[in-house]
Amino acid sequence: RYECRENVVRDLEKGSYLVDKEPYIHNVGHYYRCKTVIEPTVSKQWFVKVKPLAKSASAAVIKGKTRIVPSTWEGTYFDWMENIRDWCISRQIWWGHRIPVWYCEGCGNAIVSVEDPDRCPECKVNSLKQEEDVLDTWFSSALWPFSTLGWPDSTDALKTFYPTSLLVTGFDILFFWVARMMMMGLYVMKDVPFKDVYLHALVRDEGGDK
Repeated sequence: RYECRENVVRDLEKGSYLVDKEPYIHNVGHYYRCKTVIEPTVSKQWFVKVKPLAKSASAAVIKGKTRIVPSTWEGTYFDWMENIRDWCISRQIWWGHRIPVWYCEGCGNAIVSVEDPDRCPECKVNSLKQEEDVLDTWFSSALWPFSTLGWPDSTDALKTFYPTSLLVTGFDILFFWVARMMMMGLYVMKDVPFKDVYLHALVRDEGGDK
């Protein structure tokens, strides 16, 4: 990619199209595992339209079905919910829950299924390829209040412990985890996942890092 950039500049100079060239200092993204420089690129991703879910999650706090303690964090919670954007749930990494989508290699139809399909419902071809992307880790985390209790089966544990009474967590994941558990719980279980959310402070080192 670095050679490509040099070649582009050279071609622009040859055609007398280059207006200027100057050093530009900025933050370059690096992958957190191998530290490779990340190059932005256009790609297809899976998204969840969460605006309707956010309305229900906001209403639950307004009506007092779930209480956020301390209450000063309610403003942050509502601000996130009001300005929420579609949630990109697909990740291009090796480890994670695979997205339950299969593509028909005959007609290109996308099949979403709980069970592994054996053929395409459209063209009946049995040559299918599963989506290689995995789910965002916060997606499975959002299902935690009921998925750990046996859902989708109606177990005794699910009936007894959902919703639970109290969630204790750090304020830094109010949106990433708490808000998403609220949205998923209300959508799937038709009830809030917990009655009270207690947000605590963070332990930091001398550099201010967690």
